[in-house]
Amino acid sequence: MKEVRLRHHHLLCTRTFGGYGYDKRFVANMEEVVSVLRSPDGLVIQLEVGCDDICSQCPNVVRGLCKDHESVVKKDCSVALFLGVPEEGALQAGPLLRAVEDRLRELDDFRSVCGECEWADLCNEWLRTKGKAPKKK
Repeated sequence: MKEVRLRHHHLLCTRTFGGYGYDKRFVANMEEVVSVLRSPDGLVIQLEVGCDDICSQCPNVVRGLCKDHESVVKKDCSVALFLGVPEEGALQAGPLLRAVEDRLRELDDFRSVCGECEWADLCNEWLRTKGKAPKKK
């Protein structure tokens, strides 16, 4: 069985991803994780409270910890509450990702869940275009 390790807020990021990121290495890794999530049959998502498979290529991770650790933990807690998922645990990807999509349909502004994230405008554009991620030009 395949497994992807994700922080809670990355459950949202992977749904709205449109090719943007911190650098080329990060974007390539994000594209790979998003690609795996597109085929959720037999996939397990291991919810993490720390760095995950997406963080593995993030330039903001220093010695295994996000440089914005406190802010990211707040975001993860908020997203966990919004989605009604546990702090940690292994969940079947298909039902979890469908639940994420259902909850996103109820959302008007990502800032209500993610706070002042630097990517909020792009995610809100995704909401305005009914789930079509804005693509890089």
